[in-house]
Amino acid sequence: MSATTPMLLLLGLLTLVVPLMGVTMALTPYLMPKRECFAVTVPDDAAALALDPEHAFVAALVAAALVLCLGGYGLMLYFRAKVQRYKKAQGWVAEGRRSAGFVGDEPFPKPLSLAWGLLYVPVILITLTMGIVGYPAMPDKVPLHMDLAGKVTEWADKSSGIAAFPVLFVVLIAVCLTVAHWMILRSKKGSDPAMPAASAWAYGMFARAQSVMLVGMGLLVSLLGPVIQLTFLGVLSMAQALVPIGVVVAVILVASTAVSLVYGQNGSRLLARVSADGRGGAMPRDNDRYWKGGIFYVNPDDPALFLPERFGIGWTINLGRPAAWAFVVGFALVIAGFIAASFLLT
Repeated sequence: MSATTPMLLLLGLLTLVVPLMGVTMALTPYLMPKRECFAVTVPDDAAALALDPEHAFVAALVAAALVLCLGGYGLMLYFRAKVQRYKKAQGWVAEGRRSAGFVGDEPFPKPLSLAWGLLYVPVILITLTMGIVGYPAMPDKVPLHMDLAGKVTEWADKSSGIAAFPVLFVVLIAVCLTVAHWMILRSKKGSDPAMPAASAWAYGMFARAQSVMLVGMGLLVSLLGPVIQLTFLGVLSMAQALVPIGVVVAVILVASTAVSLVYGQNGSRLLARVSADGRGGAMPRDNDRYWKGGIFYVNPDDPALFLPERFGIGWTINLGRPAAWAFVVGFALVIAGFIAASFLLT
């Protein structure tokens, strides 16, 4: 296998990200709970009504992703406005506010325990041990960057900082994905008061599947830490290191798409299967006014800090809470610290 083959394979996988994002975004309206049509709450029965070469390549990929994201969001806003007008014309309003709760142990599926995050510890220790043991044999020049032809274009001098960078990478992955896992556990549960038991079961299945995927995805990405360390130690070439990177990218893309299609947001696709009678009725609640632009939740009266997305797969944050802004600033500082440390170490 030539040096350029792994690079071409990785570029091919990265290129597939754009159409896969497009497919996922196009399917998003069909993955949402049927009461939420383009981020607008509607009755059940009405939901069906609305439905250089290297730099040039990177620039084209980024531009395509931006156009796709911005274009997709623009389309969502366009159809959201149409659904809002139709909702107003039909006079759809929530008849009061209904909620449901369960007392005692909930007999429903739950996300994985946060203790699963301890699986990152062995990966961190392995990466650290590899750096310490292999440091004496580390080449005087360590590769940092290569072009599309597989030729290394940037090198760094051997240093303890270079050996520490893969460890820092794994720690960052562990922290970020453990916090994401914690968000799932602390989130307000998605439920439908009209079908409390069924919706609680569907949400539990969805949250559990997402937590399993999050732990598995995090461990896969963290294993790239030892791969980077082996590259710095001269055991693997940068071209060879692209093979496991490409495998991780492919597995994550396929797994995330599959989970989204099987479960839907909040388990909506599971709920549709167990409530095939098509029961409609009045809306049990209507909180459209709290969703700014359809995706930003701002409600200072809601004690929940995290909650399921209104349009998309996953969870979001209640920007109406001061703690939310502290959370956002803290996360930004962690990322900024990692970037600064990367420059200092390499």
